[in-house]
This record gives sequence, structure tokens and C-alpha cells, in this order.
Amino acid sequence: MVANTVRKIRKSMPIIKWLLGNYKVVSFFWMAVIILEICVFLPYGYVPVALLLIVVILLCVRINMEKCMFTLSIMLLCAGFFGPYLGLPAMENIFLFRVLLPIHLVLFLFFYKKDWERIRKVRIFLWLYIFFIFAMGITLFWTDSLGESLRYIYFLFEWLYIFFICVYFLKDVNSFRVFAKCTVVLYIIFISIGLWEVITGMHLPRSGSTFYITTTSEHQPTGFQFNTNDYAALLTILFPVVIIEMSKWKKRAAIIAISIISVVAVYLVIVTFSRMAMLVILIEVIILLVSWMRSWIFVGIILGGLGVAIVSYYFKWSLIIQLFSDITRAFTDKDGSTLERVEMYKATWSLIRDSHFIGIGAGMLPTHLSIVMYGFENASANYWSPHNYWLEVLANGGILAFIPLIAFFILYFIASLYYWVKARWKIESVVPFLIGVAFVFASIGLSGTFDKMFLGLGLGIGMSILNIYYIERDGKELSNQI
Repeated sequence: MVANTVRKIRKSMPIIKWLLGNYKVVSFFWMAVIILEICVFLPYGYVPVALLLIVVILLCVRINMEKCMFTLSIMLLCAGFFGPYLGLPAMENIFLFRVLLPIHLVLFLFFYKKDWERIRKVRIFLWLYIFFIFAMGITLFWTDSLGESLRYIYFLFEWLYIFFICVYFLKDVNSFRVFAKCTVVLYIIFISIGLWEVITGMHLPRSGSTFYITTTSEHQPTGFQFNTNDYAALLTILFPVVIIEMSKWKKRAAIIAISIISVVAVYLVIVTFSRMAMLVILIEVIILLVSWMRSWIFVGIILGGLGVAIVSYYFKWSLIIQLFSDITRAFTDKDGSTLERVEMYKATWSLIRDSHFIGIGAGMLPTHLSIVMYGFENASANYWSPHNYWLEVLANGGILAFIPLIAFFILYFIASLYYWVKARWKIESVVPFLIGVAFVFASIGLSGTFDKMFLGLGLGIGMSILNIYYIERDGKELSNQI
């Protein structure tokens, strides 16, 4: 028996030797098994695992943090357009944007060398928005639902971080154009999906048209957004950025691309029946054409366009007739919707007065408005959208939150107009102003705004352009003095 035992031990020695000689492979195998178990059995277990893996890589591998953070910033900004379409199965609130954001934040705070001079020219915007969030946070002391209020404040933090990423990492013309090129590609994807929806009547899985059916919703585009108004707002707030980037192409290619994109975007906005978006895209097209082509060419284009429209209407071209009909219906067949919004505005104002202008609690307006509009608490339909960003802020956070926010937008428009005038009306200089106009129209056209990431991204792009201008302006002044 002793001899048999010795033989078995000797036979097992090669295995032991192999394990000792390949301990790295063995360790990797067991680490992989442990990580897999954590990800499968712990709720959201992939989050600490991902963060731990990133920390290990940063400690063990030498990488260029500036390039790494810039690439991650572009990925984060682009992921914001897709929302739950880049989410985990059965976890709609955990999508790529919200996975990348904490990773980006941790890397920036602990592994990245900061350069606060990059944001010095626009830091007043960030401080005002921080004061706005702080004022909303004060309402946590008297809110009816702490969970809903914290959710609302988290959305505000997402906007703040998007602002910061735009002004910090899109710090010069080259870095901004990298993102602008990505935006052009995404915009083409968005309008392509919109055309596909109009032609086929089919929609993406999370489109509102798959949940509610109206006489027109089947062939109205929603893209990666929930409803048609959101989609129209997305097209209008990104339209100036896309046109500016395309205007830098070779002249013939730029004219063809801008013409196609403009026609398709205008058409898709019209078929959404969004009145505010129609007005915005009309303003954008006129101002961009004036800035790009100068006055006489612009007059010729306008007269030629009117001539084509009149001729096509006279010969009763079906597409043009339908577009004229859609525009007319959008502004004349929504009396019920308009009256309902007026009633909601009145009800919201009454809530503001009843709170003595101190606010009813961050994010609490929809549920309070539901009770006012229904006349009783309705558990099955307890969300009523206010359809007005400004009244929503005043109702949720009171005058203390409203003051820094309105100051933010006043300063934004002053800086945008100053840039436009000082740049002598060049086409690039009008983008921040047009983005601001698109946001203001969307703020009273959409059912809600705080959860629409593309609106925050639009404002971030505007602030980034202003930051680049003011940095370059001061750099020229310094160089002239030297």
C-alpha cells in the first residue's frame, strides 16, 4: 500500500509542477470565474468589476490619459443620443451613457491631471448651474417623495457633467471638429431612420408610436426618441452643428450635402407636426443661409424656392400638397392641445403661488399637477407633464432655483450675441445663438426637458464654441502684445 501511494504521488508531480510553472494562467482562470460569478449573481455586479478592472489597467499599464479621456468623452457624448437603445436587456435605465459616466468621473477625479484654465472663460455658466442644483437640493427637506426628488436632481447632475465634458475636453478647434464629424454621422443615421419610419410606417421598439395610435402616428418619425416632438427637437438643436461642419467640406460637396440634409431635415420636422420645431428650423435655415451665402445669393435661393413651390402647387404635386396640408393642420388642428396646455399653465401657476414661491420639491410638479388636473389622486395615471421648462423649475425649486437658472440663460444669450457680432456675422459664430433659440422653443414645446439628454448636450456644444472663441481671442491679444 505504501508503494502504491508513493507511485500515485510521483504520477501527480507533473501536474503540480505544471500548476506551479503556469501560476499566471491558473490565477487568471480563477479570477475569471470569480468575476463571472459576481456579474451573474450580484445585482449590477458588473459595475464594481468594471471599475476595479479599469483601476488595475491604469496601475499596471502606461497609457496616455489625455487621449484616453478624450476618446471616452466622445463615446460618452455620442452614447447620450441613444439612451436605452444601448442598454442592458431588461434594465432600461442602465444604458451605456450611465455606465460610462461614473467611469469617466472616477478616472477624471483620481487618475487625470487637471488643467482648470481650460474652463476659466466659461466657469460662470458652470457655477450658476451648480447653484441651481444646490437650490433644488434644498427642497429635499420638504419634498413629498425623497426618491423622486433625488432622481430629478440626478438628471440635473447629468446635464452639469455634460456641460463640463463639452467645455473641458472639446477645448480647441481640432478636438471640437472630431466631435462635430461624429455628430454629422449620427445625424445622417437619425434622419435615415426617420425617412424609413415615414415610408414604411414601422418604428423602433421604444418609440411612442408603438404604444399609442393616432390617425397620423403611423407615418410620423420618432427615431431613437419616444415621441415626435422629441425627435423634431433633436433635429433642430443639432442642425446648426451639422451644417457648419459640412460647410467646411469642398465647395461642391458642401453645397450638395447641405442641400440634401436641409431638405430632408425640414421635411421630417414638418411631418412631425411640431409647431415649435417648424419655426426653429425656419429661423435656422434663414440665418445660416444669410451667413453662408451672403445676401444676394440668398435672395435668389429664396425666390427660386418660392417659385418651385408655387409651380409645384399649381401642378398639384402630391408631396408638396401634403406638406402644405401638414403645416396647415399643425397650426390649426391643435386647438384642444393648446387649450389643455393653457389649463396646465394656470394649474402650475396656482401651485407656485400656493407654495409661496419656495417650491413644492424637486421633480414633484407632475404628480401635484396630476391631482390638480384630475381633481383627485389617480394611482393609475399619476404623471402629468407640465409642457413648460420654466414653470416647471419655478414650481419645483421656487424662486431660489429659478434665479441662477434664468441668469445662466441670460448670460448665455449675451455671450452668444457678442460672439456673433464680434465675428462679423460669420456662419460659425451663429451656432451658439441658434442652439439657444432651439432650446427655448423646445422648453415650451416638449412635455418635459430634464430627461432629454440631447438638449443638455446642445447647450454644452454652444458653451464649448464660446469657450474656444474666448480662449483664442485672448491668445491673439496676448500674442499681439508680445
